Amino acid sequence: MIKKLPLLHMLAACVMLLGSCKKEVDPKVTTGDLFVTVYSSEGYNQVPAKNVNVFTKPQSIQGVTDEFGSVLLKGITPGSYEVFASQSGFGSGKSVVEIRRDSLVKVFINIVKGVTTAIAPEIKLILPALPAAYSPNDQINFSADITDQDTSPNDITVKWESSLDGVFHTSSPDQKGNVAFTKGLSKGQHSITVTATDKDQYSSTFTFALSTTAPKPVTLTSAVKKESNIALAWTKYVGDDFRSYEIYRSEAENSSNETLVATIDNINTLTMVDSLAPFSTQIFYYLRVVTKTESSRNSNSIKVDNPAGSVFLFNPEDVVMHPTLNRFYAVDKGAGKLRMINIDTFEETGSITLQGTPGFIDVGDNGFGMEVYVPSSDGWIYVYDADKLTLKKSINTGLPTPCVVTNGSGYLAASVTPSPWWEQPVRTYSRATGINIGGNGGFEGDRLRFVPGQQKIISISRSVSPIDMEYFELNAKGEILLHVDDTQHGDYPLNPNIFRISRSGDYLVTGGEGAVYLTTKAMEYKGMIQRGSLMFSDFAFSDDGKTIYAATQNRKSIQIAHYPQLTRDNEILLRGTPRFVFYRRGKLYTISMVSEAPYKFGIEVVNAK
Repeated sequence: MIKKLPLLHMLAACVMLLGSCKKEVDPKVTTGDLFVTVYSSEGYNQVPAKNVNVFTKPQSIQGVTDEFGSVLLKGITPGSYEVFASQSGFGSGKSVVEIRRDSLVKVFINIVKGVTTAIAPEIKLILPALPAAYSPNDQINFSADITDQDTSPNDITVKWESSLDGVFHTSSPDQKGNVAFTKGLSKGQHSITVTATDKDQYSSTFTFALSTTAPKPVTLTSAVKKESNIALAWTKYVGDDFRSYEIYRSEAENSSNETLVATIDNINTLTMVDSLAPFSTQIFYYLRVVTKTESSRNSNSIKVDNPAGSVFLFNPEDVVMHPTLNRFYAVDKGAGKLRMINIDTFEETGSITLQGTPGFIDVGDNGFGMEVYVPSSDGWIYVYDADKLTLKKSINTGLPTPCVVTNGSGYLAASVTPSPWWEQPVRTYSRATGINIGGNGGFEGDRLRFVPGQQKIISISRSVSPIDMEYFELNAKGEILLHVDDTQHGDYPLNPNIFRISRSGDYLVTGGEGAVYLTTKAMEYKGMIQRGSLMFSDFAFSDDGKTIYAATQNRKSIQIAHYPQLTRDNEILLRGTPRFVFYRRGKLYTISMVSEAPYKFGIEVVNAK
């Protein structure tokens, strides 16, 4: 028979059992330990941060985090502490802990970029530039700036120590907080640790790698802007173990985020041109010489301001190019302005505030000098002097006018939005008098293009689905003699916003797919440009129409295609993503978007292939 224990006795037994599992505090141990893990931000991720200085306030034990972002501080007197983590040149973080004797406390700290602790010294390495590579027997310049808000420079001790040579320099900073000296180190791969200790015995460390097995140096002698390219030149390597020159650029000096521009295998090649310098406020170039034994050494760096020219901060809704001058006219709907840009200097040279909402513009000479024609939602076509952007004339259409075109014959053709919509939505107007000459068409608000050198217009609809195309024949007076609607009615790609007619006048190309049609009244579909996964954004043409230059939406390039074959066999790489492209006398001029944001672009000028 099993004897039943009283409930109270059972509970007491459980308490005794649990109590027997509690850690016994060793009376001989009077201190506790602290395990710190430090993280820093990379994009949206938190990653372990190594080589971070960790210390407490009140002062106790200090340490530096390892590759796992952690450090164990042992033998801390019990009590409450602020725990700081400081990463020189980046930021710092803080937490609070209570240390108990014979116990281990764990704490996590996140580094906040740009925040300093103002407790321990801050170390900023000036020299050597990183990565640090020198030849045997080189005298190396060392320099660091030391800052400490509570300690004067005379009371700070800075120690430089090599993993191979030991401590090789100890001193205090000068009154400006700088430590500078010259020293030769033994041949090998050194790990250099700089330790700065203040009057309160708080210290910080900075560690970097330094090699004294590198080849003899080369010097980058120049980095000069030539149009939107950068011409580089350097001195010749003097060793007999040459393998290659490597040219790099980065947006910050001594940055690890660098781009390899070119690799040159000929020791006698001492110049190159970087034709793809990015749209940036500044770029640093340097050269790296690499030997047959994989040793390498960096040259000096040279800064180039605005290497690709100016970056414009507005959305270019529509852009036309002056027929004879290197000049763009761009519609900035956000600001309600027409802007004039000098292509040679990459500068805006004028602007004018527009009335209403502007549509698709054009530029031409109809006997009154070169003019820019701006259609508007307020029922007017505004005529501006192409040099001064002064208003010369206003032509009243009486209806919202999304598009205007001209061929220099003394009249303008415009698409309007009548009610009902089928009442002559394409109309012509005399430039001299502003009087309506004639009208025709089937759809309101079409995008119009003149066939170069002819009294013909092709339009693509913007107000109906499926998208439609129309053909117009006119006489020299601007009277519309013939109107034909296409019979395909959306069977093949059409896009009024991506639509150009070849300079030869034989065909047009439209849509991201690169669909090609004849410019005859049959508007016959001829096929699509070979494209794979590419999508096109605009088109330009050689003078004879045999070469198509297709700007791409999803690649920083202009694709080279051929008519009538519609094959594609080459490309021109660009700095940005081209939105508009123009051809003139063997060169291509692009409006290239710098990023995915629609309000940031630059201008590129490249040789046509």
